[in-house]
Parts: sequence; structure tokens; C-alpha cells
Amino acid sequence: MSYRNNNRRRRKRYRVPRGYIYIAAGLFCLIALIFGIYLIRKYTPTREHADISEYFSYAHENEAAVIINSEYIEPTVDLDHGYATVLDGQVYLEIGLVKEFLDDGYVYDPTEITLRYATDTEIYTATMGSNSYLVDKSNNTLDSNIVVAQGNGVFISVEYLQLLTDFQYTYFDNPDRVFIETAGYEKQTATAKGKAQIRVLNGPKSPILEDVTKGEAITVVRDTGKWSFVISENGVMGYMKNNKISAPTTQVVPENLAARTYNHISVDKDISLVWHQVTSQAANEDIANVLNSSNGIDVISPTWFYLNDNNGGIASLANSSYVNTCHAAGVQVWGLISNLEADNVDTTTVLNTTSSRDALVNNLIAQAITYGLDGINIDIEQLSADAADGYIQFIRELSIKCEKNDIILSIDNYVPTASSAIYNREEQAKYGDYVIIMGYDEHYAGSQEAGSVASVGWVEQGVKDTLEEVPAEQVILGMPFYCRVWEIASDGTVSSSAYGMDAIQSYMSTNNAQASWNEEYGQYYSEFVKGDTTVKIWVEDETSLEEKLKVMDKYGLAGGAFWKKGFDSTGAWNVIAKYL
Repeated sequence: MSYRNNNRRRRKRYRVPRGYIYIAAGLFCLIALIFGIYLIRKYTPTREHADISEYFSYAHENEAAVIINSEYIEPTVDLDHGYATVLDGQVYLEIGLVKEFLDDGYVYDPTEITLRYATDTEIYTATMGSNSYLVDKSNNTLDSNIVVAQGNGVFISVEYLQLLTDFQYTYFDNPDRVFIETAGYEKQTATAKGKAQIRVLNGPKSPILEDVTKGEAITVVRDTGKWSFVISENGVMGYMKNNKISAPTTQVVPENLAARTYNHISVDKDISLVWHQVTSQAANEDIANVLNSSNGIDVISPTWFYLNDNNGGIASLANSSYVNTCHAAGVQVWGLISNLEADNVDTTTVLNTTSSRDALVNNLIAQAITYGLDGINIDIEQLSADAADGYIQFIRELSIKCEKNDIILSIDNYVPTASSAIYNREEQAKYGDYVIIMGYDEHYAGSQEAGSVASVGWVEQGVKDTLEEVPAEQVILGMPFYCRVWEIASDGTVSSSAYGMDAIQSYMSTNNAQASWNEEYGQYYSEFVKGDTTVKIWVEDETSLEEKLKVMDKYGLAGGAFWKKGFDSTGAWNVIAKYL
């Protein structure tokens, strides 16, 4: 029989005090509550509302925010004026903004406080502080002043702008803002699927800009994922959840103004034009010989006119007998106007001053009518960037009057470069009949290095670049009858002299100069030493001329022009006759 110790010590159980359990449970509930509150605060959309005026920047009195095609145009801080203003209930837009975003056709003359605009057929004129305007010579009025000043800014009434520029706008106050949509602008429109909010940023904790009701119209500017940037029908911009927006559809802003038609006078055949440099009335007397030695030309352009003062006056060497002789031979006469002869004339002043520009246009038209000219050739060179607006407005205004008088307008242009962009060839092509590329002076008298006057690759690139702005049927390729003899002295000094086609052959013969064909330049090249001077010549002759004529032919241009009569050769005209 075994022995058990019935008196073995019992194990003592540990019991957590009931009070501790309650405390722990309470702490757990508190933590859960705090976490729950945190989650609620984190994920529950805020009901805080923001002031929509904080969305826009205002720095000037009477300033209004501008939104163009759903994009807010934020004001530049260095301006002493905004981009829009509201005066007596009328909305005005700053001219710089108008030109950059809506229509570059407005040209303001601060000297005569005059605003000009040319349509395809008419010229509009308005002046600062007046509610009347002219359409050509017909007087018209609006309810408010058309042009006003704010600080250093010039502002144009929207009422006037809509006569000429195709756009629609909506104005909202508190805060002042103008929503503009240009004709043809494609936008995405939708409606709110239910009650929703437009918020400052794309998140539920961002302040509310507007509470939106079901069915309210919405413009969807861009989708950012779960949210889209939108504009409400009340002119509020911000973010809205995509699940609150109906499927967008494309809407195109309608055109309210009639399309413009830019008519052009065409010669209806390949043009062969030669420039005839005329420096005196006596030079006009040789026109019969000039025509006889210029095989098959269609047009002659005598250098008859040049700017003579800052008021739009011109000097003229026009001659009726010259014109009659040309017409009898079936040759048109396009009188050339230049700005390079009179040192006392400031071209910028003439072009930018409304009355001077008017005088210049009227003087040219008067000369063309008086002498029976078929056309006017514009040769305005070395133009300052400050004259860009005045220059193209001169082309527009002259073109409208040329068309009314059946006068062809042609405009000479450098090959396209960054610096020549101010000539605005694309706009020239709307108004002018022909755009002539001056395909020469690749290297010129003032060049710091010797080089070709017109290498074929340079010429072709000039043609291709021009065709990006001007239709081929309006482009005439100008080609040189001359080249340069370059002399490089032992000290590196570079100088040059121009030689015509016959003269360069005589020069090379006299100096026993040998020339070899250069495929890259499309010219014969000669180089020799004369004393302590190195002579370099990129020869222009009938062979190099034909290379350029091939370029003209390749791109289907309207014809060729040649500078200048007197530098030509018989061989050159024989080659020209093959292509024109």
C-alpha cells in the first residue's frame, strides 16, 4: 500500500484584479476611439469652404482675372497693370494679351493714340478715349470707349474686339474674372451626377470652392486620375471627383464671324523678273536696250522710289515713257520702294506712326496710278524689331488698296532666320501677291569671313524654310547675277568687291586664275595668291545659276527674280530661258 501525502501544498492561483481589467478595457476603447477619430478625420471629406478670390492674383485697381480656353493667364508681376479691367460694366482686355492669345492683328500707335486693324478688305481705326471708329472712311459708334489706358497699359473693349476677332466670353464678379473661348476651341463638357464639391486641390481634405448640384454643367479641363480639374457653369475652377462627373463629350466653340478671303492677283505663268537699278532719270532712257538684252523677261522692277522723310514722303524717278516701252514689249513694271537711300529717314518712325504710314501707302498708290504701274515691289531692309508691327500693318494696308486698284504687290525677304522672323512672312502671304526670297548675300560686303554669295545648299534651305510659311505658288526665288572677289590680307583682314558675270570672267582671265567645280556649293571656286594677299572667288556664272534654277523648278515656285540688270551675261539669259 503506497503512501500519499494528502497534505501536499496546493498551488496558489493568481487573479488579475477586476479593476485592472476595467482599466485595460477602457484604454483599449480609448485607443480605438482615438484611432477611429483619426481615420474619420483622415478620410472624411472636409466641409471647410475657401474664398474663390484667393485662387486668383490681383495687384491692381479694377483688375479682372483672365481665363482663355480653360487656362488661367496669371499676371506678370513686373507689369503695372493687369490683363483685364472692368470699367462701368464694360470688360477691357490688355492689347499685349490680345495679340499673344487672341489676334495679333491689332496695332497701336502710342504717338497718335490710334488703334488699327485690317481685315481682308477693310481698315478699322479707333482712337484712345472715343467710342467712335472708322471702317475705311465710314464712321461708326459703340456704347463705350473703345480704347482706354490703365497705368502704362492699353486696353481694348471686348465689345469692339468681337467685331473683328472670333471668340465668346463670360464675365463673373466677386471676384472679377473673364472666361474666354476662341472659335474652334474643343472642350470636354459633362454634368454633375449628384451633389458634389469643387475643391482647391485633388483631395477630400482640400477646402471647397463650390458645392455643385446634380445636373450642373461642368467643363473638364484635365483628368488627373480619381479627380479632374474642372470649371463650373458659375466660373469656379478646381478639382472634382471623377465618380461625380458624367462621361465627357467634345464640344466645339462655334464660329460667329464670317471667314475671311484673301484674294491674290496672279500673273498666271512662271515669272521672270529682273531688277533694274535706276539712280537718275537719264537711266530710264536706256530701257529699250535693257529689254532687248534681257531674254524673255515678264516683269521689270526699276528702283524708282525710296523713303524721303519721316512723314511718309517718297522720292520718285518714275517715268511714263519707260512704262510705255515695257508695256509695248509685253513686260510688266513693278516699281520698287526702298528704305536704304536717305540717311535722315527713320524707317521705324515712318512705319509705326499712323499718319506717316498712311501717307506712304497713299503716295505709292498715287505713283502707281499716275504712271500706270502693274505692281509695287517692297524692299524694306535692315528692319528694327521695334518696327515689326508697323511693317506688317503697312503691308496689310497697302495690299488692301493695291487690290482695289488692280495693282500687284510683291515683297522682298531675306532667307528665313531667327532675326528675320519679324518680317512675318506668313502674314505677308495672306495679303501680298508674291513673296520674293532674296537668295543671295549669304556672305556680303561686311562679312567677317570670305564665302559664297549664294551656295546652292544655302539657297535650297532658304526655299524650304520659306515654304513652311508661304505657298509655293506665291514664292519667287531671287538669284544673283554677281559674286564677290575676296581678298584676305596677311594680317587676316577681309575685304571684297562685287563683280558681274562678264566682269568676273575678265578678272580671272587677267589674273590667270584657275577654277574648279565645287559640288557642295554648286559653283566654280578659285583661289590664288596676289602679292601678300590671298584671293578667293566663288564664281557666279550660267552654270551656278542653273543649279539655283533647278531648285526653283524642284519646289514648283512661281518664278525667278534676278539682281541686277548690268551684272548679267548673255549666257545667263540663255539658261534662264530653259526654265522660265
